Amino acid sequence: MAFLRFSRDKRGYEHFQLVEPVTRRGKTRTRVLYWFRTPPGIKVGREPFDEATRRALEASNPAIVFDWRRIVETPIPSAEAELWRERRREEKAARRARKARDHAAVPDPVEPPFDPPIDGQ
Repeated sequence: MAFLRFSRDKRGYEHFQLVEPVTRRGKTRTRVLYWFRTPPGIKVGREPFDEATRRALEASNPAIVFDWRRIVETPIPSAEAELWRERRREEKAARRARKARDHAAVPDPVEPPFDPPIDGQ
């Protein structure tokens, strides 16, 4: 049974992938049957799974069962959920600043200068 995989890249482009799980020699891998990319928040153009696309996918993959209602009704995460990257960057920057501040506050131990041994003594 094919299922939908959705992702959004760092520029905001939305990627819809129709994927089929394939099991060989005890290992399960996925095979991409269809891939659709669209700019973020677009209101014009075609849907990822219009009627012509559905018919073409069914004709080219007769052995695969497509549950179009479940595929089309798959919830797509909102773009606001992707703000975790900025939050993570801010946390890392704060951690680096705190570490640099703590490192500057601790004085380095002073080591005595190294005097090489003199030959013959």
